Amino acid sequence: MNKRHQQQSKFLTLENHFLNTFFSGLYFSAADFIAIGHKNGIAMQMHSREMLIKDLLNKSDENGILAEVIASLNNAIDDRISECHRLSLEYPGARAPLAKLAQKATGTKALLAREVRGNPYEH
Repeated sequence: MNKRHQQQSKFLTLENHFLNTFFSGLYFSAADFIAIGHKNGIAMQMHSREMLIKDLLNKSDENGILAEVIASLNNAIDDRISECHRLSLEYPGARAPLAKLAQKATGTKALLAREVRGNPYEH
């Protein structure tokens, strides 16, 4: 096995999803990832968003708290969805794009739920 393959995260799909606002409908800053890590007892330092989401998911998996971290991510997503709904009431002209973002964020929650359940074909 080459070195590059060994360093690839098992959460690559999920990491890429969070880093691409087009697919996730969300933007989590480096500070957001650090706060979620600290909330779950994972010490994290400022780094690129890419490294932070990778560290957050992999360290939580290593520590056996992946489900808790995913629950924290879901709570953060719920907050963003609520904000989209609130803004769509205040700014009716932005209702359609905000609804699209909320829909994508809901899809991200489904992706996280799938991750918690795991892949039955792995093992």
